[in-house]
Amino acid sequence: MSTESVKKDILRGGQFLVKETPSEDVFTLEDLNEEQRMMRESTIEFVDRELWANWERFENKDYEFTKQCMQKAGELGFLSIAVPEAYGGMGMGFVSTMLVCDYISGATGSFSTAFGAHTGIGTLPITLYGTEEQKKKYVPKLATGEWFGAYCLTEPGAGSDANSGKTKAVLSKDKKYYSITGQKMWISNAGFCNLFIVFARIEDDKYITGFIVENDPENGISLGEEEKKLGIHSSSTRQVFFNETKVPVENMLSERGNGFKIAMNTLNVGRIKLAAACLEAQRRVTNEAVKYANERIQFETPIANFGAIKAKIAQMAINAYAGESACYRAAKNIEDRIAIRVAEGNTHQEAELKGVEEYAIECSILKVAVSEDVQNTTDEGIQIFGGMGFSADAPM
Repeated sequence: MSTESVKKDILRGGQFLVKETPSEDVFTLEDLNEEQRMMRESTIEFVDRELWANWERFENKDYEFTKQCMQKAGELGFLSIAVPEAYGGMGMGFVSTMLVCDYISGATGSFSTAFGAHTGIGTLPITLYGTEEQKKKYVPKLATGEWFGAYCLTEPGAGSDANSGKTKAVLSKDKKYYSITGQKMWISNAGFCNLFIVFARIEDDKYITGFIVENDPENGISLGEEEKKLGIHSSSTRQVFFNETKVPVENMLSERGNGFKIAMNTLNVGRIKLAAACLEAQRRVTNEAVKYANERIQFETPIANFGAIKAKIAQMAINAYAGESACYRAAKNIEDRIAIRVAEGNTHQEAELKGVEEYAIECSILKVAVSEDVQNTTDEGIQIFGGMGFSADAPM
């Protein structure tokens, strides 16, 4: 592939603020190819059959059911969209990755969280930073759902200040393994994962270091009780405690002190995928609200005829349209930039890392804007349903 075959006048990261873009260069869902359309339909079918039809189980803290649905998603290939073919994945582009994340996340936040944590921060650090041996050993299992991954970064005293973690990694005298000791919290998928991406500090290093740690309770790993959360009830969320957990030196991820960079670059992908994970929820909430507003008769007329209801539905539609447009425009820019870098001789790892990193501004904006929009859209949907909106039996 030549550079010229993929190169076009696409925006660099953040340039949307200062530069015009020809309309034909703005990617929308109408530009999906046939393969992507088929993938979207398969995803919607899975969500309707396995997730939407069983939403009560997710609301009732059925963690085992979340795991079962994740296994089914793995069998259907949904966990392997972004994984290179060399490691058992489908090797599809960034737009396809966003597409599946979008439509698979629309029925329940519990499954969406499990899916996002596994395919993103649970798998990506290895595919983007792992050695060839690490990728061959772990990624195929993660791609199929044979194993599930979790990401151990946050600590009681280290949240947004991720590099301030106190978890320690001490090299053994024979230099064959590191002994990791510390506490991690808010770890999604902790209750059923097979593998942790763990960040710890070696000696007094300025920056933390990443490690691949297999989940073995006999190796000094223990879990707290499931957190009592306000929502995403069937998303397993626990504290994880490491007590002199032995990790082979070959399981260090990338280089010593490179953990902060791994964490930040992996989370860039997570930010824009979190935005995508809010889109289908907005579509479904809006559709259900419109349906109800046309069926609900008050004062001898459907409430859809009332100005206040019209205004709510209009704002819901605006939010969904704007979020979808921005997410897929940015996703295609990232995909094109990755293709350019590959054509210039970058490895898959280098191209994807730099391609996403360049659009860190867009990723951050979209995470905030679209997650707030889905919250507002759902609130409006609840209000359109009136008192019924507050019932757990209502679809909102």
